[in-house]
Amino acid sequence: MHLIFIRHGDPDYRNNTVTEKGRRESELLAKRIAGWQGITDFYVSPYGRAQDTLKPALELLNRTAETMPWLREFDHHIIDPRTGKERSVCWDWLPRDHFAEKKHFDRDKCFRTGTFKKAGIEGYYRDVCKGFDELLARYDYTRIDARTPIYNCLPHLSEEEAALDSHLAATQKELDPRRLVFVCHLGVMFAIIGYLTGISPVQLWQGFFVAPTSVTVLGAEERVPGEVVFRVQQLGDVRHLADGEEGVSASGFFGSCLDL
Repeated sequence: MHLIFIRHGDPDYRNNTVTEKGRRESELLAKRIAGWQGITDFYVSPYGRAQDTLKPALELLNRTAETMPWLREFDHHIIDPRTGKERSVCWDWLPRDHFAEKKHFDRDKCFRTGTFKKAGIEGYYRDVCKGFDELLARYDYTRIDARTPIYNCLPHLSEEEAALDSHLAATQKELDPRRLVFVCHLGVMFAIIGYLTGISPVQLWQGFFVAPTSVTVLGAEERVPGEVVFRVQQLGDVRHLADGEEGVSASGFFGSCLDL
């Protein structure tokens, strides 16, 4: 199985949609998605900027998507005591404040700082994890426990196949051809990826960036028959923008994006 995460197009936050640039990005993204084989299901955030990003692809493919409430963004805000201005709790930390708080690097303690507790981030994070696990259970993937990012599934490998050390081969067996597409937001995407890989989401929020309409892929590994873990195979790919001669949006990044 592959999990494909797509960030919404260049956002128009005030009007709950995408900008004109975001619409161009979404059209290019739709052409890219149309070339993918074997997409099983589409899931989308309830927010307008995600819905409007996916709409051209759904129309092109004559497909539908299921809106999942827990795919909405982590849009919790507080008043910064230093500046008196509103800022996002999750990713607007100044670097010196982020690195000074050692709990940020612990996946169990990262929500126990005063600011995160005040904003109630942990409750929403748990709702996202619960919603995601319930979705995977539809496909017969059930997590061992909340702390261990290993999922039980129907075996796709035999014991004999699992015993072969074939990981260096360029071509691998197709374990589960199902592909799920999620169109959502940087924050919730990184929360899910952290949950699937055992990493504090704060580290991902602070240390990683994916551009609007970028494509991130996680693939399932089944080294033990019937036990799966997910690993990141692609992160923030924007080849459809380059192919369409559309610049990469830096929305959400405190600087410019190098487009190679």
